[in-house]
Amino acid sequence: MRGASDQSGGDAAGAGDGRIGVLHIITGLNVGGAETMLARLLAHPATRAGGLRHEVLSLLPPGPLADRLRSADIPVHSLRMRRSLPGPRDMLRLIRHVRRIRPQLIHGWMYHGNLAATVGQLAATRPCALMWNIRHSVADLAQEPPNSQRVIRLGARLSHRPVTIICNSHAAVEQHGALGYLPERMQVIGNGFDCDRFAPDRAAAQRLRALFQIRSGGVIVAMVARAHPMKSVDMLVKAVIRAREMGNDIHLLLVGDRMDEPGPELRGLLANIPPERRTLSGARLDVANWLPGVDIVALSSSWGEGFPNIVGEAMACGVPCIATDVGDAARVIGQTGLVVPPGDERAMAQALDRLVRLGPSGRELMGIAARKRIRDNFSIQRIATDYADLYLRHAGLFPLPQGSRPAEPKALVA
Repeated sequence: MRGASDQSGGDAAGAGDGRIGVLHIITGLNVGGAETMLARLLAHPATRAGGLRHEVLSLLPPGPLADRLRSADIPVHSLRMRRSLPGPRDMLRLIRHVRRIRPQLIHGWMYHGNLAATVGQLAATRPCALMWNIRHSVADLAQEPPNSQRVIRLGARLSHRPVTIICNSHAAVEQHGALGYLPERMQVIGNGFDCDRFAPDRAAAQRLRALFQIRSGGVIVAMVARAHPMKSVDMLVKAVIRAREMGNDIHLLLVGDRMDEPGPELRGLLANIPPERRTLSGARLDVANWLPGVDIVALSSSWGEGFPNIVGEAMACGVPCIATDVGDAARVIGQTGLVVPPGDERAMAQALDRLVRLGPSGRELMGIAARKRIRDNFSIQRIATDYADLYLRHAGLFPLPQGSRPAEPKALVA
């Protein structure tokens, strides 16, 4: 069986209760930037304003963030597709979901989710608005895998379909405009952060060391990201090796999906860091509990970033950041951290050396400024309100006919 559908909890979007139904279609619900932002957004009360009601459809089998959505009373559905091109049966399941839920607005997330949302809108039995969400920057299309290149180009040809294309970075707007996406349809809404959940916590350092069994002493430099070529983990490892050779006692902490499964080349590089000064972990959902205990957060991505979630989370926690100048990282960090050219391990090492030598008090001052920047510009309250305003503006153009009631949701089995 290519994939079966599942559904969990709640009535269909806008089901006969006068509320406005929004269906979010996303590639998957594993721990990633777009997935985390979707879960954070829909859990915020501002997105329920004006009678908005949300459901989520994952193309792939639900990942760990599905439970977070369900705990916020958001129904979650899945096509349970395989990681391959969708077949006719997958498209039929998608269409059945859309026709049963009957949303007033379909919001796609990421390239494949955007295309699926477009198919859903075209097949809907009643008019509904379409929105897209782009979470990626494309400085050089040739750096993307061949399938991604095709999907991105197809998106450009279909970019007249959505009423709005939300990008989480200015870089994405400029780069996708150059690729043929309609500039007049695109707008920027950055990522939003819960500054109560992600906040300074002096007790976090002890929790962090106990959790990851990090011995006392040393400056903890963390990278929290999935293991993917665009993240250039090897560049950070090389930079840490250089910084340690400068006399800095750095403990490298790598956390994220498959970070604990390095390939042969990365394992060879890591062997140059003493075992007691390196820690590798898979993806975790408790990042907010220990992130304030990190001394420095570093992100070494070479391409693809839009608005890096981990940078905003770390800044909200009062942790100074070093990031490569990819996407809107420099715009987000401003003067509260350091930005280096992508691929430049020497510049990254020098930036690490600089922040280590600042000492705890110097880094704390940088962290205070970083937290203020996030609270002033990227609070989840502000971002969720911006999304809700868009949903109300566009979904309101397609009200449910008076007295209509979509069918109650039920599982679809292939």
